[in-house]
Amino acid sequence: MFDLNYKQKFEIQTGGDEETPVYSRLAVGITTAEPDNNEETDQTPYYDGEGFNETDVISAQLVISFSGHRDYEDEAQNYIFDKAIAIGPARRTNFRWTLPDGAMYEGDCTLAAISGPGGDAAAKSDISFEIHFNGQPTYTPPTP
Repeated sequence: MFDLNYKQKFEIQTGGDEETPVYSRLAVGITTAEPDNNEETDQTPYYDGEGFNETDVISAQLVISFSGHRDYEDEAQNYIFDKAIAIGPARRTNFRWTLPDGAMYEGDCTLAAISGPGGDAAAKSDISFEIHFNGQPTYTPPTP
């Protein structure tokens, strides 16, 4: 069977330090999470390709775009939206993404594209933001 997306677990470091980090689950009010490798490619035609290109991925950055509704009592959302007008190192923290099989990506990240809350007058407040991993995240494979 196929796992449903809600079985993924997203956690953002909202406090503590390197030795004793405090993570908060990013779930309340979140309706969509869209991971993307944000790949940069090089497409080069070689003479032996007879006019056709070869493609190499030359860089990537794991980015997860989130959208949903603003909950002012949620610790993870409050942490993110408290940084909405910050710049530089104030936007950096750590992030963990655990897949349904137990595999995990984790590492340093930057909070980007923080938008909202907004929307129609008689609707829940729409929000969106992105988690940009800085460098290659640590990958932990699932345990059998």
